[in-house]
Amino acid sequence: MVMMVAVVMLAGLLQAGPAILSSDDIGDNYDDGSPAMLGEQRTWLGLFIKEAKSDQKSSESRLEVTRLSFVPREESGTTVYRLVTTPPGAALLLSGVPRLSAGAATTLGRFIDLGTEKPEAEFRLGSRLYRIRLHSRKPDYCDAVIILTQGERTQKLFDAAEPGATNDPALVVSCDDPHFRVHWAGDLDRDGRLDMLVTFSHKYSYHPNQLFLSSGARSGELVAEVARFERFSQ
Repeated sequence: MVMMVAVVMLAGLLQAGPAILSSDDIGDNYDDGSPAMLGEQRTWLGLFIKEAKSDQKSSESRLEVTRLSFVPREESGTTVYRLVTTPPGAALLLSGVPRLSAGAATTLGRFIDLGTEKPEAEFRLGSRLYRIRLHSRKPDYCDAVIILTQGERTQKLFDAAEPGATNDPALVVSCDDPHFRVHWAGDLDRDGRLDMLVTFSHKYSYHPNQLFLSSGARSGELVAEVARFERFSQ
């Protein structure tokens, strides 16, 4: 199953449009016949996070131009490739995303799975306190709604009752074991407002990396989805 996911994801890197890899993708092993060309066809920004002190709620971070490489090795008679970055240790990789450039960034949170045990998370950026909350009454989460709030402002980011749209207009996923993860939250575009990389999915086998930026928000919004990078598993 792991190899199948990787093949689909790497094929996406060859397509036009933005590409976004989370920490879940970096460092994995992939099965592909010509991985070296994938990094050469794109310019990447990597997010590097400086470890915060125990009393700090934010981590100093930086977006830097980063090289993506696939290092081959033999495993059970098959050549597999490990995705690595130069400089090493990138937490996120972004390519072709508008409004982003090399420079300072702020990290507020990572690896947050929204569900019964943790339906809500908070992020404080300067004087602004943001809350993201999963609302659901059904055990299968097929009534799930995810709301972002800041002060008196609210915005719905996900609704399981709505069609599970993908980048392919002909492909709509139905609700089947949905999953909700905030891969990263902080400030990428340096406007002092919250940005997030998330996966809010209707279906267990659908894994969209969705980048929400505050600088893309329209009137009345807190954030806007500016890029989505998809992969599917079996």
